[in-house]
Amino acid sequence: MMLRITVVVTSPRVAPGLLTAPAWDLVRRMPVLTAAANHPQLAALRAAGATVVLVDGHAAADRAGDDLAALLRAGLPDPAATELAWLPDPSAPAPLDLLLDRLAQPRPPAGPDAGATPSAGIVVGTLAGTAELPGSVLLDAVAVMDRLRSPGGCPWDAEQTHESLAPYLIEETYEAYQAIEDGDLAELREELGDVLMQVLFHARIAAERAGDGWDVDDVAAGLVAKLIRRHPHVFADVVVDGSANVAANWEAIKAVEKGRASVTEGVALSQPALTLAAKLLKRAGGIGVPVDLAFTGIAGGTGGAQAGLGGAAESGGTAESGGTAEPGEVAGSGEVAGSDGVAEAGERVAAIAAAAARALGRPGVAADDVLGDLLVAAVALARAARVDPERALRTSARRFRDRLAAAERAARVDGAAPATLPGARWRELWVASAGSGDGVTPVG
Repeated sequence: MMLRITVVVTSPRVAPGLLTAPAWDLVRRMPVLTAAANHPQLAALRAAGATVVLVDGHAAADRAGDDLAALLRAGLPDPAATELAWLPDPSAPAPLDLLLDRLAQPRPPAGPDAGATPSAGIVVGTLAGTAELPGSVLLDAVAVMDRLRSPGGCPWDAEQTHESLAPYLIEETYEAYQAIEDGDLAELREELGDVLMQVLFHARIAAERAGDGWDVDDVAAGLVAKLIRRHPHVFADVVVDGSANVAANWEAIKAVEKGRASVTEGVALSQPALTLAAKLLKRAGGIGVPVDLAFTGIAGGTGGAQAGLGGAAESGGTAESGGTAEPGEVAGSGEVAGSDGVAEAGERVAAIAAAAARALGRPGVAADDVLGDLLVAAVALARAARVDPERALRTSARRFRDRLAAAERAARVDGAAPATLPGARWRELWVASAGSGDGVTPVG
């Protein structure tokens, strides 16, 4: 006689008694078996008049086919029952929970020579017994991290600090970025999980501090409050006319929140140099700084890049003067700034830059490829000059940052809001900041 088993899947994140309507109809109509004596739903089921029977989840898992069906029927008020509901442990599945879960999975048709299977005499299906709000599974992630950091958890996890985890935060973020570049959505899902783990890890470590600690709920609450504040066009009565207006409002609200005197404040100086330079140029453009000032600003004054190369030539430009040498290269081996190798590389960069400018003016040109080639050529020039391009660009980006902040300060001394200045006034302030020495004053 066939026994039909319906596995009623519930979540520990849902309050006892909050079952779906189909689940309540099922458990009122047929007996409920479980191997979980402490299942969170048992009291609510019994209070509602359901018949609940406890089963040894380890012994029953050793049975198969009709033998398993007979064992499950043995404790029922009606041993001839043909239907029952099974309630698996939502937190720590017993062997029988796992067996029934496997039997519920679709299987290919048995061949003519197939013998008896563990499911002979049994038909197993599943039913969602609880419904959760989106994001509920995040509570599981929080609980797992708590277990890992608690006594009896993982020794390695217990030893970690904010400082020791910092490299992993960067690494996991880059891996998620690569998944986006690769267009691999499955990989992106996994990598975002790794990024989330870092968030939970840092929050758990902070929660262990006495006095000034905070936890993952504080992180989430701060994020919610920030998103509401910075979206007044969604949560208040502000009217916007497009995404550009939204971005402008966001920056204005953030500036008030942070009490920042310069648009350069809040830009992470630890980010990669190209990203840093791009972020600073974007901030400058947001307050009307003419784009051509970036060339003189990044070069650090008059003379542009030629002045920078001249300085490298005077100092020798070798790895000993601060650049990085590849394995096998010897500092001072003759390949220095000002040598034929650097001159040739410089000529190539100039030619590629001129070709790039011409190409970008034509329709259908892949701008990413053109500019990417130009950047690679610039890196090749840096290598010929024995200069670390990452450090060189970072230094120039910081110099631009300081000069921009100095020009902003000068504007405010005159009582002008930097965002309202015309291009001509910006040029005057830019020249003045170079002559005053403010361009090398660190900000923030």
